[in-house]
Parts: sequence; structure tokens; C-alpha cells
Amino acid sequence: MDSIFSCAVCPNKPCAKGDDNFPKNCPTVMEKDIINDSIEKYNNDENVNKIMKIANTLPVDENGELRSRAEEIINLIMKMGMKKIGVAFCYSLEKEAKKFVKMLNKYDVTVVPVCCKVGSVDVKEIGIEKKRDKFIATCNPITQAEIMNKENTELNVVVGLCVGHDILFNKNSKAYVTTLVAKDRKYSHCPVKALEE
Repeated sequence: MDSIFSCAVCPNKPCAKGDDNFPKNCPTVMEKDIINDSIEKYNNDENVNKIMKIANTLPVDENGELRSRAEEIINLIMKMGMKKIGVAFCYSLEKEAKKFVKMLNKYDVTVVPVCCKVGSVDVKEIGIEKKRDKFIATCNPITQAEIMNKENTELNVVVGLCVGHDILFNKNSKAYVTTLVAKDRKYSHCPVKALEE
């Protein structure tokens, strides 16, 4: 089955060059209304506008040195003036979450870390079949999101939630969401390596 648009296979990327030589099934040509609506949102929504401007400054620090993703997230938090940050983490990445929370604690923010096993809910309670008769805690991304919603977090940072669980967390979060760690068990949490084969 073919892709709807040619973006992934477009060799010249005229959209990135201000060129007007677009392929025929290019969304830049086919979706003018959506593009115009987006421009309007960038200009008229104060938060969206601020995030877009700050995002442009994040990759490098004042000395021209590249920032890590953790540093970029923290820099965004500081420049946005955010005061309450959620950290939705996977039980198996507890060490990484702890280090990130420690980094955040150096700044004037309140951190709301919530582990994926929150609620201590057995998988059988949500209809997942068990192969043994022992308690198995389900991951609970909706509860993670709802706790952060209740706490009125301004940004939620995902640390290694499983595929599927991250979808449910993102869908249920009222605050903006960004990912610090994308879980990839095979490639040490570096999913891009699968694309190099």
C-alpha cells in the first residue's frame, strides 16, 4: 500500500528550502487550509507562540554547545516559567526517573513523579489473562495522567512508558507531554537503531 503523501521519499524537500517545486502529492500543496489554520494558531495562541519561539533556542546553549534532551526539557521549563512538572515513568526505568527528578529539584519547580504501577492493580482486574496465580501489577497510564491532571501539572515528561501505555497516558493528559526516554528493550532505549539495519 502506498503512502498518502510523498514526504518520506521526497528527495529534495522543497518545503525546507522555500522552493516551489513541490511533488504532486505534497501536503504543502494539497493542505493549504490546514497550513493556514496552523499559522493562525502559532500567532494567536500565546502559549503555542511562546513554545515555538523557545523550541528554536533549545538545541544549543549560550556557548554554542549541544544540549542533551534532558537539558532541553529543563531549559524549556525555565523559559516557559512552568512551576509544576509531572514525571510519568516506567517501573523498569526507576533509576533514570530518579536522576531526572533530582535534576529538576535543582530548580524552582514542584515535581509530581508517578510510577506506572500506581494503584497496585492486578492485571486480572482489567481482563488481562495471567499464566500464574501470583499478583501481577498492571501498568496504569490513565491513573498516572489523571493524578497529574488533579495536580494541575503544566508539563508531563514521559520516562520509558511502554508502547500503548504511552499512547493512553498522552491521550489522557490535560497538560503538554514530552518524552525524555522512549523505551526500546532491544536497542537500549535508542529506537532509531532499528532504522539503521
